[in-house]
Amino acid sequence: MKNFELACFDMAGTTMSDGGLVLEAFRRTIDELGVIGDEAAAAQEYVVETMGQSKIEVFTALFDDGASRANAAFEVHFVDAARELGVSEVPGARSTVKALRDLGFKVALTTGFSPATREVLIQALGWSDLFDLRVSPADAGRGRPSPDMLLWCVLKLKATSVGSVIAVGDTASDMLAGTRAGAGLCVGVRTGTDDAERLLANGADVVLDSVVDLLELEL
Repeated sequence: MKNFELACFDMAGTTMSDGGLVLEAFRRTIDELGVIGDEAAAAQEYVVETMGQSKIEVFTALFDDGASRANAAFEVHFVDAARELGVSEVPGARSTVKALRDLGFKVALTTGFSPATREVLIQALGWSDLFDLRVSPADAGRGRPSPDMLLWCVLKLKATSVGSVIAVGDTASDMLAGTRAGAGLCVGVRTGTDDAERLLANGADVVLDSVVDLLELEL
């Protein structure tokens, strides 16, 4: 992996097992908002379609002026669901990230969750010492599929170039963000939302079964 120096990992579905937490929190949110019937079904379909994007941007598209209320409710419901149902890493995620660090890589975590929710999950997973940088849209500007979080990682971790970045994620939004940023390698993984076909169609250079397979690539 001598051509690369910074690996940027998505969170839910890539390094953290989602376990349906996002959709559960969303269902609780629309229940609280009183959204029912066809409107609720259409909203849930949109959430699945835009998985990986900034949550506030998703809620803005769905609820317009009610986005802030919806986002605040979602954050509460997500943390509650995570505490009730538990959170876990994708098997081997921590050891893979540590192996990359041992090889001299900088490693970053990017997520569409707010910083507060992100840090609750980090503590639950025991990852406070794992990543050199943790980034949410509120830290960097726009969320995925915009490139802001990846570019922020390049700047903050002083990577030589965007071309030295490996962007790893499980959604089309992750791959679009990687290609728009100019990442040297966009790696899709099949532990989350999207299948290989959709990942490749949205810019993945390679699709792996899991992040643990990243160490087997010859780069």
